[in-house]
Amino acid sequence: MYKRRLQKMGAASLGVSLPKKWLRHYRLKQGDEVDIEVLPDYTLLIRPSFVKSRAGYSCQVFKYDDSSPNASIMRLVSLYINGVDSIKVLCGSTCNSFKEKIYRLLERNIIGLEIIEEGEGYITVACLVDILSLPLSEVLRKMGRLVPAMMRDVESSITSGTELDIEERDSLIDKLYLYSVRQLNMVMQGRLLLEKTGLKSMGEAISIANLLKILERMGDHAAQLYRWSRSRPHSMDSRREAGLLLGEVRAAAEKILGEYLAALENPEEMPSLEDTIMELRILEDKVRKPGLDPSLVISLTRIIAYLRDVAEVVTDIVVSREMQESTCSEGLTTGEQ
Repeated sequence: MYKRRLQKMGAASLGVSLPKKWLRHYRLKQGDEVDIEVLPDYTLLIRPSFVKSRAGYSCQVFKYDDSSPNASIMRLVSLYINGVDSIKVLCGSTCNSFKEKIYRLLERNIIGLEIIEEGEGYITVACLVDILSLPLSEVLRKMGRLVPAMMRDVESSITSGTELDIEERDSLIDKLYLYSVRQLNMVMQGRLLLEKTGLKSMGEAISIANLLKILERMGDHAAQLYRWSRSRPHSMDSRREAGLLLGEVRAAAEKILGEYLAALENPEEMPSLEDTIMELRILEDKVRKPGLDPSLVISLTRIIAYLRDVAEVVTDIVVSREMQESTCSEGLTTGEQ
């Protein structure tokens, strides 16, 4: 930590000198520009103006290994979520094989990444979407609506026996999740302004990331419930009972996700955490009814547990925001102070 005394600069301005270690790292000199952002908690964030286009983020190159395609695909996804703008893949004679795999990935799992160039032995992909066209706050709202909607579709499919393109629904949630992680990483790297994303402070980034992952996992378990219904024949009574239980869990998800995600914008509308936990405990006891298929019970109880996590994480975020706006002395009488 560095401490500086404020120095008068002009008639109404104050200033401080910047640490030499920081200046040397970025090779800054007199006349260079820096960006100064006032965060919602009034912390100052200072970064060189050129940091947004630093080479490590603008382009990366890696070699595609056809003997281990999944590892190569995962590397591509990792570069995307870490905020890299352009990725050149050296694929040699296996470019056709790689292109076939990457087309499926880009279509189903990633927002904004497109093939922009193909040459002899290489393929270049780039993120062409404006990362702030869908800020984190809006991604949370969308995922909070998509998860119960997906559960409703699965509920209908289980009771009626109709087929459902569950992979398409699940992939949309995955797309939003990866897109939001990319956005969070770019905030942490100093390449996106905090206020543009809907975050109130850098400190809540971890909680928001946790919340996004919870929603993504809820979507996975909804998809698992559909696969359970198609895995083998089930009696009409079994389907009806599964549909009714899923309907109750889905209704709880609609209520809890709607109320708690809304509380991020309007903390005064925060539901009672104690009432929520009690409601979920009663629902979990109902789901653990003897005689139900264990696979069904596991997915339903996991979704219920994730709803409890949502309530707790949102409570943590709201309390954290309140802490930034209050002190120990507030609310005390003169004598107590």
